[in-house]
Amino acid sequence: MTGKRAGRGGGPAARWRTFTGLPSGLKALIGLSFVVALGSYMVTPFIGVLMVEAVGLDIRVAGVLVAVATFIQFGGSILGGPVVDRLGLKRTMVLALTLRTVGLVLFGLAVKVPWAAYPAVVLVAAGPALYLPANKAYIVTSVSDTLRPLFLGVSSAALNAGMGLGPLLAALLVDADPVLLLIGLAGLFALITAAHQAALKPVERRPAEPPAQAAPAGAGAGNEGKRAALRSALRPILFTSLAFYVYFFFQSFMGLYAAGVGSIQVLGWVMLLNCAMVVVLQPVWADRIARADYRLLVAGSFALMALGTAAMALGSIPALLGGTALFTLGEIFLFLRCDLELVDRVPGNPAFAFGVQRLTAGVGGLLAGVVGGFLFAHYQAAGDPDAFWLAVAAQAAGAALLAALLGAGRRRRTAAQAPTGPEQAVAATR
Repeated sequence: MTGKRAGRGGGPAARWRTFTGLPSGLKALIGLSFVVALGSYMVTPFIGVLMVEAVGLDIRVAGVLVAVATFIQFGGSILGGPVVDRLGLKRTMVLALTLRTVGLVLFGLAVKVPWAAYPAVVLVAAGPALYLPANKAYIVTSVSDTLRPLFLGVSSAALNAGMGLGPLLAALLVDADPVLLLIGLAGLFALITAAHQAALKPVERRPAEPPAQAAPAGAGAGNEGKRAALRSALRPILFTSLAFYVYFFFQSFMGLYAAGVGSIQVLGWVMLLNCAMVVVLQPVWADRIARADYRLLVAGSFALMALGTAAMALGSIPALLGGTALFTLGEIFLFLRCDLELVDRVPGNPAFAFGVQRLTAGVGGLLAGVVGGFLFAHYQAAGDPDAFWLAVAAQAAGAALLAALLGAGRRRRTAAQAPTGPEQAVAATR
């Protein structure tokens, strides 16, 4: 089996052989990514509830803290590149997990000492802000360009599996004893931190281009190099921002809408369907997503999101589930390709690229929260909450049209141009 065949699929057996041939540290990181997401999403969706009901903060203060935490968690990732430059990928992940562990301990103490909630929020949010760019950059650095789509898809699947199961597990525990939940999670993250320290090997950066095509020494270094790279990535950054803008309408307002359509349990089924589809389909389709025409894929993804949210406006539970399935297909295609485009256009610095990606997520989420709050309140007051999803569908359709007009750009390197041998796939880790 050649590396090219493994990178392009070659069937489940070939993919499994590719996975088992990877360094142990990379395989451990993919497994640990699931555990990190599981532990994180046992607390992240409930931060507001914990601050009001367990800590006793005013709901307005809690709302401000949640907004601050969201911005730090996403926007703070822009610092991931500089931190990685100084500490390296492995030590950045260990530092990030340590910050989250301390933050969870402080959250547990805040039940008795309310002021501890303020630094707790900052530390709990700062952890993923640094961790996720370094996590994805470790994967990108450890495999060949040919295998990059597959293993970014596998990593996304592991994270989404944890995101889907974490809230379900926490819902069984949060009402019983929130202090026990928080301290228990702090212990879990301490173990995860130790596992990262023990299992991961430091990796060195490798050039994003073959040596014959490499840029002159120093040409891509420093702030000027980053600015030049970002200028070439303006279109992917725009579409990543729009993708998260549309996605956060679904993420932030589905709970309020689902509670009105049926019960809050409907939200659990909707989110489980969303996460399960990402887990199952994204790794399988990763290579096709990477090779697809950029303009058609981005425009088609937004069109699927528009169709999905329009279906949700029908108001029934089957329509919600069917609309979620369509919306998730667009999400599967769009988010992975956005990751790949940003890494491809910011060569040699994947941590910085993923930091930019997370910053765009924060901007998109912030705008969706502000616009969506006004829209949802308007349609709810008018007695027509279903029309909220039509407004979202119209915006997604507008994004699809914009992608059709502006989505042209340079094509990603094909597998034939990228390193393909199994020895190149793991050379960066030796």
